[in-house]
Amino acid sequence: MARADKTVVLNVRVSERQARWLRNVAEAHHNGNLSEAVRQSVDDAWMFRQVRDEYRAMRQHEGFRFPRNDDDLTRPIELLLGWDLTLTWDEDDEKRV
Repeated sequence: MARADKTVVLNVRVSERQARWLRNVAEAHHNGNLSEAVRQSVDDAWMFRQVRDEYRAMRQHEGFRFPRNDDDLTRPIELLLGWDLTLTWDEDDEKRV
């Protein structure tokens, strides 16, 4: 992972469930380095927001839509990128890494 020239210490609160998930991600993907897992999660969230914003601009200005699936239903990616969602943690989320 690329390192930033400057870092900032953040004091944040997360739920116990989110902390367990982050620890699991750290163990599975970052050799147990919790700070690295948090940084990667922030990078992932930033990238997702960039993609979502670009998709919304394409929808608004160019009329872009994903084609419907074979069953003529809206694709999950359309829902994920197109709606303002507030996500809540499921019972099994900390196990997903």
